[in-house]
Amino acid sequence: MACIAIAPANQNLCSTVRAPRLLPTLFVIGSLKAGSTSLWANLVDHTNGRITPGYLTHKGDVSRKEKDFFGDPSMWRLGRRWYEAIWPRCTKDDHKVAVDATPAYHVWYDAPKNMATFFGPKLPQLKLVWMMREPVSKFWSYFWELKQYGGEFQRMSFSQFLAPKLARAHACLEKDPNSPLWPPSLPPPFESCAPHLDHGLYHPQLVRWLQFFHPSQLLIISFAGFISQPSEVFHDVLIHAGLPRTEAKGAVERLQQAPATAHRKKMENSRAKGHGRMAAKSRAQLHEFYAPFIERLYGLLNDKHISVSPCREMGTRFLDPPENYSASVPWRDNANARPFGQVRWKTSATQFSLGSESAHSE
Repeated sequence: MACIAIAPANQNLCSTVRAPRLLPTLFVIGSLKAGSTSLWANLVDHTNGRITPGYLTHKGDVSRKEKDFFGDPSMWRLGRRWYEAIWPRCTKDDHKVAVDATPAYHVWYDAPKNMATFFGPKLPQLKLVWMMREPVSKFWSYFWELKQYGGEFQRMSFSQFLAPKLARAHACLEKDPNSPLWPPSLPPPFESCAPHLDHGLYHPQLVRWLQFFHPSQLLIISFAGFISQPSEVFHDVLIHAGLPRTEAKGAVERLQQAPATAHRKKMENSRAKGHGRMAAKSRAQLHEFYAPFIERLYGLLNDKHISVSPCREMGTRFLDPPENYSASVPWRDNANARPFGQVRWKTSATQFSLGSESAHSE
C-alpha cells in the first residue's frame, strides 16, 4: 500500500452553529457508471458506523448517498444551514467520518469553488475520491441507463444518440484542436461542445479541481482495478479518509466475510444493463474522440504524483480500452495533446478512423 499516503488521523469537522453538525470530510466526486454506489455501500456497511452518510433530503432514497449540494445550482441556493442540517450532531469524542458521495460533482464547474467557499480554511481537511472508468464503456452504460427512464431515449438507437454529440464536438475541435470542450459554459463558439460526452473528459475537469485542492487530497480509483481488487481499493479509501490501519484492516475483513451474493448485488446497477454490443464504428469513433484527453490525463496524474488505487495501476494505462487493458503496461507520453483525429485505436483486428464503416450494426 506504499503508493497511498498515510493520511493524518481523522478529526471531526464540526459546523460552528449552536448545535454543531458533523460535516463531511470524505467526498466521492466521480464518476457516474464507475462503481461509486458499490464503493459507498461498502464504506457505510462494513465500517461499524465509522463512515456515516447523513440524512435523506427531499430528493428521496438516492440522497442518502448523493447530496448534490455543491454542484447543482438549485441545491447550492438552499444555503449553508440546509446542508449542515442533513448531517448528524457532532461530538468531539465520536470520531466518525461523514461521506458525501455525489459522482456528478466532477462535471460541475463550480463544485470545487463552492466547496472552497463553504469550507474556507478547513478545505485542506477534505479528502476526495474519484472513480474513473474507461470512457467508451462508461458512455455505453450511461446510454442504457437513460433508456430505462423512457421518453425520447427509449425510441433512440445508440448511433442516433451518439451522432449529433460527436458532430458538435468535432465542430468545436476543428475550430481549436486543443479545446478542452468543457465546461458547457465556455464562451462562443465553444459553448456546449460535448453534451453527455463530457462525463468522460477527465483531464480538463481534474485541472479545474487542482485549482482548489492539493494533489495529495485526491485519490483516483481505477474502475477495472476496483472490479478485480475491491478489498484493496476499499482499504486504500479508508486510509485516504484518515482511518487507522487497524480499523481499515478490520473493515476489509468484514467486507471479505460478507456473503458473495450480497457483494454481487452491490456491484450491479439494473438501470444500466445494456443489450447487445456497441457497433465497431461507434466504438472506434468514441475511442478516437477520447484518446487525446486520456493521454493528457495520464501526463497530469504523473506530473502531479496523484495516487491511484489499486497501487499496481499507478503509472499505468488503466483507462485504455478493455481489449487493450493491462495493469502492467506503463504509461508513456507518446500521444500527449495530439489533435482530434490523429490518434488511432485498434478494435479487434481492424483499425478504424472517424470515417470508417461499421463492422456490425446496432
